[in-house]
Amino acid sequence: MRKSGILITLALSMFWAQTVLAAANIWPSGPKEVNVGQTFNVTISVSGAVDVDTIRANGNYSMDLLELKGSRPAGVFQNVSPGTFIDQVKGIFSFGAFTLSSKANGNTSLAVLTFRAKKAGAAFVQLGTSSHILSAGVEQIGSVGRLNIKVVEAAVVQPEQPQPIPTPVPEGKTVISLFSTSHPDPNVWYPNDIVLAGWKVEGKEVNKYFVGFDQDPQGPAEQIPVDSLAKFTAANDGVWYVHLGVQFKDKTFQRTDLRVQIDKSKPLPISPVADQTGVKPGIPNFLRYGTLDAVSGISRYDIYLDGQLVTSTQLLAWNLDDLKPGTHQATVRAYDQAGNFVEGSTSFRLVAEEKPVVVPPAGPDIWDQLKVLLFTLFAVLLIIFFLLWDKRRRDEQKKPRFRLRRK
Repeated sequence: MRKSGILITLALSMFWAQTVLAAANIWPSGPKEVNVGQTFNVTISVSGAVDVDTIRANGNYSMDLLELKGSRPAGVFQNVSPGTFIDQVKGIFSFGAFTLSSKANGNTSLAVLTFRAKKAGAAFVQLGTSSHILSAGVEQIGSVGRLNIKVVEAAVVQPEQPQPIPTPVPEGKTVISLFSTSHPDPNVWYPNDIVLAGWKVEGKEVNKYFVGFDQDPQGPAEQIPVDSLAKFTAANDGVWYVHLGVQFKDKTFQRTDLRVQIDKSKPLPISPVADQTGVKPGIPNFLRYGTLDAVSGISRYDIYLDGQLVTSTQLLAWNLDDLKPGTHQATVRAYDQAGNFVEGSTSFRLVAEEKPVVVPPAGPDIWDQLKVLLFTLFAVLLIIFFLLWDKRRRDEQKKPRFRLRRK
């Protein structure tokens, strides 16, 4: 009885030890929002570690939005394992490290990944289930984590009334500054058709201002009252120009022009389609899409699968891999250079792997069984008859035979 109690206690202890060793969780942590062009770090950490001496972090990231520039060990893991690599084309990485001295316990950092944000969008860093947390070769990993990162364009700080940087004007010279508070960058497309323009003239006394707004780079300008602001409305999309002519009191005249790009129209309709539907998850399958924009051109495509943004890309196809069986909906949103967008959706179905149905071989029917039974019975009776006949023949041979003599 005592031995049984000891064995039960040992078994429970071993079960409890295995339960504890399987409770380590690994996850990435870092900033939730970064600017385009910003370099930042993502730390891979573990919780619930018990004497961990070897780690392997496998994962993927948004290759269209992020560039993985490098990796390094952290904490007690200062020895990088063979097989560590970064694949920028596929957006995957594998980082391995080990320690020969102190072991990792509890919550600790394992590695640091350095990224650079390339383009605005919803990015992610995801650790895979093929990652490992080992203690003397025993796996401890319980779960893996994901970090979602919002990449935004760096905010351009514009004053309410932007003014050129003041510089000393040489004597006898004139400086004319023409700018827009609503469309500050002449190389950027804007979706608003109301143009606010301002100007500043230094060096000479002004007699008259002439202002114009049209789509001719050298268009005419009309005289206006003395002022330093003007408001225009673009009649249609395209490239427009603000013209400013200045007549000075010394009877001289100077002119300057400002380019403005306006696109408030959506791109043409988009109709995404999957290569195949009703196929197994392992069959190659791509989502294909594309459209045109008549004014500013297409900037990017945002792809949503089952309502979740998965990538922002300029490619015209997306690989529909790693999806579970069932019906899925894909939505593609196409943006032009001014931020206008149009979207289209499609659905496709993936079927589960069919397991072969094993049909047991059919047994003989009752008539076949009856035939076998009758044949067997007949054979037994025949054998019995033969044995009886043979016995009788032998008995007859043993009997004495008498012959009568004739006198």
